[in-house]
Parts: sequence; C-alpha cells; structure tokens
Amino acid sequence: MNAHTEIRAVFLDMDGTLLSHRTNRIPDSAISAIEELRQKGILVFIATGRHIQELKWLKLEDLPVDGWITVNGAYCYNNDKAYYREPMDPEDIRTLVEEIEKDPFPCMFLDESEIFINMDDEEVRKCQDAVHTPMPMIDSAERALGRDIYMVIPYAKDEIWKPVAEKLKHVRATRWTELALDVYPEFCGKDRGIHETCMYYGIDPKQTLAAGDGPNDIALLEACGYKAAMGNGCEEVKQLADYVSTDIDEDGLRNIMIHFGLIGE
Repeated sequence: MNAHTEIRAVFLDMDGTLLSHRTNRIPDSAISAIEELRQKGILVFIATGRHIQELKWLKLEDLPVDGWITVNGAYCYNNDKAYYREPMDPEDIRTLVEEIEKDPFPCMFLDESEIFINMDDEEVRKCQDAVHTPMPMIDSAERALGRDIYMVIPYAKDEIWKPVAEKLKHVRATRWTELALDVYPEFCGKDRGIHETCMYYGIDPKQTLAAGDGPNDIALLEACGYKAAMGNGCEEVKQLADYVSTDIDEDGLRNIMIHFGLIGE
C-alpha cells in the first residue's frame, strides 16, 4: 500500500510499539525509520500514557520526534511549548484524596513535572519494575490538593476502585493490569491528543497514520486515517488495523513505514 503522497504525520504508541519490554530499548530499525520520516517532512509524535518524568527515567526525552502526547492526551507538548493541557477536575482530586484517607490504597499523582505516590508496597514495586521505571517520591495524597493533576494511577483492584470511581464525576479510566489503571480527564485520551495536535499543526486527521499494540491504542488508531498494528499486538488492535506488521523486535515499526510507502526498504 503506497500512501506516502497523503500521510503528513505519524502517531506512535510507545510501550510495545516503540519501546520493547523484552530488551528495554528502542530497536535501531525504529530509530532509523523515525529519522527517515522526518527527513522527508513527515511529522512524528509519540502518544503514550507515560509522564514526562518517566521519559527522563527511561532516557527517552531526547528522542528525535516532533512532539509528545503524554498522560493519555491530557498534556501535549513539543520543543517550544505545551500546546494542549487538560488537568483533572479539582473536586474529583479532592474526593479521591478523601477516599484514600478513609480507606488507604497506593495512588500515584502526576502533575506537570512531578510524580509522587502516597504509599508503596511489594505489588506496586512489581508494577514499576514491569514498566522499567523506579518508584517515585512518597508523600501524602494531600500534596495533590491545589495542584494541576493530569492523571492519577490507583493501584487498586476493581472491588476497591469501583466504589471510589462512582464518586468521581469527570474522569475516564484505562486499566493496564489487574492491579493498576490510568485515570484522567473525561474529555482526554490518545484520540483527543491527536485531535489537538492536528488542530495545532493544521493537519487533516485523514492524512495521519497510527501504530499501536494494546487495547489502550484502539482510540489512537480510530482517530487516524491509516491504522497499523504490531505483530506482538492484541487481537482487538489487529482486527482494527489496515496492516499487521511483524514483532517489535523483528523490525515491526520499520516494516509499517515501508508497507505504507513512507520510507524505502
């Protein structure tokens, strides 16, 4: 399929699409593909649930891309500025803090530049190890009050989280393990980040390509004109995709760009 005359921007999920958790690195073939895209004037953006602090921990903040859609679309920025930001409703944060104080469970709070957690335990540390990031600083949940919080990560199974979630009025949630989930403003998501990015750069969403691997990438793919899934991706993403590539560690990302005629073999 040759779409190179139409595609103006590429949106890439990070974990499992760009960053391999088997090797904890980005394949060289993916880096070279990104460089070739940008040399041809095609913009490249990373769309992730990760926070800017995590990108620094992973030494990814200098990745040669045009911009970042972080914390599930709630904070989007490029080298010049944050061009879209949508913090969580302050009343929802207050309610969450009150619920945590009544019946404590670990919860991370992500503001513009920092991540902190009210408490930790062995299960939280296991989750952090699985995504190759250290434990953030520990501080009272009350620290979140009066701050712009863009996302929270409760480490709570459904039986603990659902009664709390019912009291929060303006949030969306994406569970990524049995224990942990991302909770962010109701109007956000990777699709919202793509919309705001296209608006900012004057790009028709039909002229974009998305690549992803997990259930939280469905909105990412649905927001773009062309859709690709990694070979290591879940079945839902593969069913939605125009093209299913090889595994992330088998030049999967580069093969997507070749398939759509954006770079040479």
